[in-house]
Amino acid sequence: MIRLHMRILLVSTAACLALLLAVASPGLASPTHYGHTGLLNLPTAQTLNEGNICVGLWTNCTVGSDRSGVIVPATITLGLGTFMEAYGSYPNLLFNDDEDVSGRGFADIGFKFRIFGKRSDPFRLGLDLQARRSISDDIRRDSLTDYASTLIASYRREKFGVHATAGYILKDSDFDDQLTFGGGFEYYPVDRLRTIAEVSYESGAEPGFDGPAEATMGLQYFLTPHLTMNFGVGVGLTDASPDFRVLFGFSSCQGVGTFNRPVPKFAEPPKAQEEAPQEPAKKLKFKTITPLVPGSSGSTSPLGKLELPLPEPREQVLITPDERLPPIDLTRQDSAVSPLVLPPPNAEGAFIFEPFKATTIRKFILPEQTFQPNQESLSMEGREFLAMIAEELRQTTGRYVIRIEGYMDNVGSEEYNRKLSYERAVTAGSVLVLKNGLDPHSIFVKGYGEAKPAADNTSPEGRSRNNRLELLILVKVLDGQDVGTAPASTVQQ
Repeated sequence: MIRLHMRILLVSTAACLALLLAVASPGLASPTHYGHTGLLNLPTAQTLNEGNICVGLWTNCTVGSDRSGVIVPATITLGLGTFMEAYGSYPNLLFNDDEDVSGRGFADIGFKFRIFGKRSDPFRLGLDLQARRSISDDIRRDSLTDYASTLIASYRREKFGVHATAGYILKDSDFDDQLTFGGGFEYYPVDRLRTIAEVSYESGAEPGFDGPAEATMGLQYFLTPHLTMNFGVGVGLTDASPDFRVLFGFSSCQGVGTFNRPVPKFAEPPKAQEEAPQEPAKKLKFKTITPLVPGSSGSTSPLGKLELPLPEPREQVLITPDERLPPIDLTRQDSAVSPLVLPPPNAEGAFIFEPFKATTIRKFILPEQTFQPNQESLSMEGREFLAMIAEELRQTTGRYVIRIEGYMDNVGSEEYNRKLSYERAVTAGSVLVLKNGLDPHSIFVKGYGEAKPAADNTSPEGRSRNNRLELLILVKVLDGQDVGTAPASTVQQ
């Protein structure tokens, strides 16, 4: 009876989660205790970011009618490209022969590919290919190698995702080959918390015996962008599965990580005192990168592919007050586009400065897929690009400012392209502030529209290159200093 009630509770809760649709900032791909990225057990069509490497350590406790067991799986996951990952796992670091009781009696190695849909598309298809080496105290199963292939379909919006899997296991023994099916939901009630509900089923491997089937509910909490806590409770739906299962583990990812930093709280700008005499214009605060050298564009990391080498002498840019990032609308944390109206230059608390010249020390170009087609909203891939750049800037010391420049192709009217390029620059700047914690006073935006094309607009490839976003990292140098050779010691503090 208790088992029946647990099944009803899990199914009901999963149905409720499926009805909850909203907008938030989700985490990125997170590894399961089998190594592939996904929910707690099931894979999804999302792949680990290129350049990421994740390791995980889990505790898997099972309770059955005749025997209980505890195992400690360990996993490793590698992001090999924007559409591919490799992974592997070992079922039990305790070596206590509880693998069969847990239903997790195999080590695996595999590859997962995204075969349809871009990273930013809501609907994607993936293919998971896996080899499993049985580790069992049952001599009929021990050291056998099975081969599993799984087709994965995922539909994911900002705060909600639904996933389905279907696969085939080719058995390297006298056991019958198996069919596998699964489905799961994910929902983000708050930015750092991911709730999960999933169901999995395998057909029987021996005539007259049911295959394992299990329902699991759990959560993931992103302690930091690089450390995730996982927890889940499962209940068996057939006699071939344990009655209850508890999963608990941590996964750590180096590289981009699995979650963007939470939104920081900024202090209100100081108000002018009525009795105080009129003060001169405030000096602009810089954060200068030291040393003043661009990153290597030959890097194999995703960030290296976004960064361009700088020619000598370095490009010089004039920064004016009307290029300030407009006031951010805190009620729209998705696209974070604020009204395109600047406050009066003498408004109370306004950030005032004299125009100044600065030199470019680093330059990043974000491609067309950074944004949704013909929209100012960032794609999932665009948010990841900005998160990588922000993480790089957080690791530096010193003073700098950022100018974000939007560019378009020549499709559409000139005014439409100019406005959309500006709105995209504002969106990127606002997300760097809201989602990645950068100083809003150090960010400037400009929309060039179809001016300054990077390629010929007569071909689709050329138009794609022209639809871009450029991020310039700038420092101000002392008067009379050569902007192409200014050392760190000459930057105005």
